[in-house]
Amino acid sequence: MEKLSDIIRIKRKEMGLTQKAFGNLFGVQQTTISDWEKGKISMMRNWQKLAKELGLSESDFLDLMAEATAESEKQERMIPALRQAMGPMGTATAKIFAAPKPPSGERDVPILGRSKGGSEGEFEFNGQVMGWEWRPPHLVGVSEAYATYVDGESMYPRYKPGETVWTNPPKSYARGDDVIVQLAPKEEDGVPRGFIKEFVRWEPSFLVVFQFNPPEEIKYPRDQIVSVHKIDYAQK
Repeated sequence: MEKLSDIIRIKRKEMGLTQKAFGNLFGVQQTTISDWEKGKISMMRNWQKLAKELGLSESDFLDLMAEATAESEKQERMIPALRQAMGPMGTATAKIFAAPKPPSGERDVPILGRSKGGSEGEFEFNGQVMGWEWRPPHLVGVSEAYATYVDGESMYPRYKPGETVWTNPPKSYARGDDVIVQLAPKEEDGVPRGFIKEFVRWEPSFLVVFQFNPPEEIKYPRDQIVSVHKIDYAQK
């Protein structure tokens, strides 16, 4: 079977589109298409739409994506178990916040974070598993991974209410990366709060992040930070 990068490049040329025009079909930048065609494939938003455009079944697409991810220098956690992403996930289970054993099948990533409503998109991380989501290819073997449903419009238009984001807690983050920030409870018997923001920098006494709507930098006191987890995948 051809490589996914070759299939993408051939299809784009058959359609007579530039990388920029092809990327517009899937809501990604020209540089992303360039990376895909070079075989640098890690996370893909709207991958189902791309699979359909390429004339591939979701199962075949995930197999090809698995091979591409395994070859990428950026993705060393890939394992052959991904080939069963459309079926049972075997031992690739998530164990976060004492989450119960996931149901059998492909959905083994716990959904954490209960929305509090409001424009700020605040979550409560009380350890309760709200449900289970499928495991993106590059998160196979990452037991700490979890998903959260986007609420509020503080990060609009990058993330819209109702989208799902997946985190890769062990993965390092840098300026410009999107993260889920968990803060200590406001009250002694409360639960951690969480927000989706763009990481800017650490300062001696603060974590500095950015939000899009309204656009502004926000500083969280460093002693209130429970965790900062990189968002590694998003999908409607």
